[in-house]
Amino acid sequence: MNSKISRLLRCTAALFASSVVATSAFAQTTATIPCSLDNTLYEQATGSLSNGKGPGIFTGLNAIGSKRRALMQFDVASVVPAGSKILSATLTLEVMQSTVVLPAPAYGHRVLQSWGEGTSIAGGGGGGGALSTANDATWAHRFFPVVPWNNLGGDYAPTASFTMALPALGVGSSPVSAASTADAQFWLDNPTQNYGWILIMDELLASTARRINSREATFGQKPSLTVTYLAQGQNGTWGTGCPSGAGTFTTNFVGAPIGGTSIGIVQTNATPNSIGANYFALDLDPIGAPLPLPGCTVYLPLAQIIPGNVFLTSGSGTGGSSFSVPSGFPGYLINCQAAVLDPNPLGFLLSNSALICLQ
Repeated sequence: MNSKISRLLRCTAALFASSVVATSAFAQTTATIPCSLDNTLYEQATGSLSNGKGPGIFTGLNAIGSKRRALMQFDVASVVPAGSKILSATLTLEVMQSTVVLPAPAYGHRVLQSWGEGTSIAGGGGGGGALSTANDATWAHRFFPVVPWNNLGGDYAPTASFTMALPALGVGSSPVSAASTADAQFWLDNPTQNYGWILIMDELLASTARRINSREATFGQKPSLTVTYLAQGQNGTWGTGCPSGAGTFTTNFVGAPIGGTSIGIVQTNATPNSIGANYFALDLDPIGAPLPLPGCTVYLPLAQIIPGNVFLTSGSGTGGSSFSVPSGFPGYLINCQAAVLDPNPLGFLLSNSALICLQ
């Protein structure tokens, strides 16, 4: 294991009980990033078709069984501050035309090479493409007419980062996934390797293609990427805790996570007059692992859980301790969930995740 991460793990585990530090907390930020490039790959071996500046992009099979695949890129680094930790990433699209009535799965794969958007504009509905122009992405080319893909139909990661139910008509969004979040983080940390996603449908049945608004569309929802992130020095929360009383069991970091300082960890709506403990990880599972008690979810990656300090709760269900923020790890995420003993079938309650991005 990397020695710097090992040292951070030891620092994270070095917690001690004390009074809560009363400092104002920050919160995570949600930003919507517009599409910066898009195009359609029309199945055609010579790469003579594209639609770089057209108002629509296409995915699926057309009426004669010819494949279409949609390319999209989002400039994450132009919106999210460098060194931030991205917590979730969601793609939103609007389908403007299809010949089916039910949603169908579409798979977003991370593209592995750069590609272009020329000046081609397909006439009619756009589904047939237009003659490719210089620097267009095509079925055969990353940049028409001289730079080819390694593989016809694009070069992309074999495993999809997300699967979304693409509607027959209207707006749809991809679900939060660990892989799509990791893609957005990779694009933030490595902007010169940000080549976006390719959206591919099941390429088995004809007449399943969708026309989706492109970034050049003049009305409706254009492709966008919504990310939630913590900048360095921010804290926030994720998910919800187990139901408790009239609400849910909640944990928060209180104070700006500046290396070398001490900030608070505060529990509210916990089991009264009980004992609990904080648990930590250096990452977030944005979907979480459900426990066998309705509404209870583990957001700590199960392979990374680090036990922390013990705390007591008051008669009103509050608790508190402090956390010594380690120095020398800017941009690292620390995720804390608390567990408290409770007379339910599980034997304990679990809080939401409290998060900090070190500064």
